[in-house]
Amino acid sequence: MARIDVVGRVQRALEDAGVREGSRLVAAVSGGVDSMVLLDVLARLRERLGFRLTVVHVHHGLRGQAADRDAALVQVEAARRGVPSRVICLDPETRPSGVSIQVWAREARYRVLEEARRKLRAAFVLTAYQRDDQAETVLLNLLRGTGPRGLAGIPARRGRILRPLLTVDRPGIAAYADRHGVPYREDASNRSEAYRRNRIRRRLLPLLAAEYNPRVVDSLADLAERLREDDAALADLAVRRLRGLARREGALLSLPAAALDALAPAVSRRALQLLFRQLAGPDRALTRRHVTALLGLAKAPGAVWLPGGLAARRVGDRIVLGAASELAGRSAGGPPRLQGGRTALPVGRWVAWPLLPWRVRIRRVASGAVPPRSGVQWSAVTDGKVLRAALSLRPRQPGDRFHPLGAPGRKTLQDFFVDAKVPREMRDRLPLLLDGEQIVCIIGHRVAEGFRWSGTGEAGLIEVRGTEA
Repeated sequence: MARIDVVGRVQRALEDAGVREGSRLVAAVSGGVDSMVLLDVLARLRERLGFRLTVVHVHHGLRGQAADRDAALVQVEAARRGVPSRVICLDPETRPSGVSIQVWAREARYRVLEEARRKLRAAFVLTAYQRDDQAETVLLNLLRGTGPRGLAGIPARRGRILRPLLTVDRPGIAAYADRHGVPYREDASNRSEAYRRNRIRRRLLPLLAAEYNPRVVDSLADLAERLREDDAALADLAVRRLRGLARREGALLSLPAAALDALAPAVSRRALQLLFRQLAGPDRALTRRHVTALLGLAKAPGAVWLPGGLAARRVGDRIVLGAASELAGRSAGGPPRLQGGRTALPVGRWVAWPLLPWRVRIRRVASGAVPPRSGVQWSAVTDGKVLRAALSLRPRQPGDRFHPLGAPGRKTLQDFFVDAKVPREMRDRLPLLLDGEQIVCIIGHRVAEGFRWSGTGEAGLIEVRGTEA
């Protein structure tokens, strides 16, 4: 097997990204073979290219003494090469409830690496993602179900993240480590087949290489590269189409439904993703289900809830995207819309809730006459005092708090949703019943303690039905 020029490939990747004399770089070094080889190569290139290098090791606090030894190795080897290093320790206790260890660790790692980059005023954070990792990612996305963007894998550069080893495969990295005596540590979790990526690495890719294509890693990595090129061309076309179609009105974005419907599907899908990212941020993306629902608005009126508290609604001949609370006031007809995207809820009247296929009603029931739940999806009883209030519905807002019925005290809605295991995609869609600014009830879930019915006297009965009822 021909020897791979690892140093030359990393140098070309750095030069292509614009790294020049005086550039500052942060290298994320875990202690594994890939990142330790990256450290050794970067140390050799410092003088040649004239950049300034700092090593950052993220200690996740998850593997006890093994993780401590990883950090120690990184510090010793960085110092041996004259490279300054920092160890950043994370606290696993900060992991939010309901978030997996893997997701928390990845997101926290990239967050602190970006913070380090900014503090050091570095141009890039360099990670040791390599060619076999790319092939695994393509297969992983394929098995999950994905489109061209998922099959395009991870780019060599994304924002301020640079992956200069992406053209080097695992055998090439191992050969470099042996040849130059680069020490490294093995993470025992990489041998565990409890993780899907590890099963792909240890079982599926060797099977494909042995029985179907000995160069399957190269084939998958080359496929990713071609699809990235195609995706970039289609995204550029979508940008050019949007320039003549999209319109901003304050915090809302819109485009003509007919023009969206006339675009080629590959372009219209990317145009919708671009619009969504303008509102939600560059790292957010719509699922295939969301995009399909949005394309449906080009043919018929309706509303679609989107991640991050956003929504889309057909308003006349345009599709409008924005905060769900803002768009709640854009529907035609129906009950009066109040300031801040609220919907008035008159006593005794069914009111459509625009973010779910629900109708909501509150009606008066006499003492001892609270009926069993019948013909409705959900119901709850409140103190009769709400019947004399000006009631309204709205989605949650940042900082909302209430005292759940039967709970020891007040809590944020976010904490309540996590504890009650309410799916993330539902949390911004659920209506809150308000008496002025007080939360009376999270419709579909819980009445507030302050509006508990005593069991006697007049009561308010909250009911929910599907819109088709």
